[in-house]
Amino acid sequence: MTPESDGPSDALLVIEIGNSHVALAQLTGRAVRSVQRCLPDELDELRAAIEPAWETLPDDADRQVAVGSVVPAVLERVVTIVHEELHRQPIVIGRDTRLPLSMAIERVETIGVDRVCAAAAAFERFEEACAVASFGTATTIDCVNGEGVFMGGAILPGLNMQASALHEGTAQLPLVRPHAGVTTYGATTEEAINNGIVLGAIGALREIVERYATQLSHWPKLVITGGMSPLLADACEFVDAVEPHLVLEGIALAARRFRSSPGGP
Repeated sequence: MTPESDGPSDALLVIEIGNSHVALAQLTGRAVRSVQRCLPDELDELRAAIEPAWETLPDDADRQVAVGSVVPAVLERVVTIVHEELHRQPIVIGRDTRLPLSMAIERVETIGVDRVCAAAAAFERFEEACAVASFGTATTIDCVNGEGVFMGGAILPGLNMQASALHEGTAQLPLVRPHAGVTTYGATTEEAINNGIVLGAIGALREIVERYATQLSHWPKLVITGGMSPLLADACEFVDAVEPHLVLEGIALAARRFRSSPGGP
């Protein structure tokens, strides 16, 4: 267990900016609590929540705000809110800090901060090679080797995106919200769509992770996260862990490493 991940004397207000949501959470050590979410175009909710969340962090802690974002326009608005409400400069992962893993890929600046933060949190927890699948707006399936190097991964349309594309791109297919309860045969059009989306995601997950395993010479720990992960976990016997807050944990990990480094604040 690394010191930066379990320091009792610090507390972070962590903001995750994704394509479909903005999440605000308090982290003390590894404990994630009071997670609140709003839509990226409803930041007044974040503004109302941020000061109360800050004030309830432990008084004796070394407090800071850390932000991870994949939406630059929303990031600038969130940084402004932090300045105006808390009179602080947040730590922006990937802009003020290095990413929290070594990278074995080209054009590191193009990789989503959320992917790397989730992978870093998984590796820090298991301390061995791992695959990290995030089922959100998009589906990402990434690999970290046994030395803690981010090897890259795969990006697929998210489950809801697939459902919307089928509905919008055809004349008669209905809009189906992916859900548990897949069947061997889809007896209705709705069941057939759900089967295709859910079982297709499971098949892609198995195939991609098997390819990672071939390169690694062993099956990595498989961790899934994201809003649709509970649905996939129910149908995947080969998943090792479901961790809903991996990105938040990874943002906190990156911020703590930055603060403890010689060049940190």
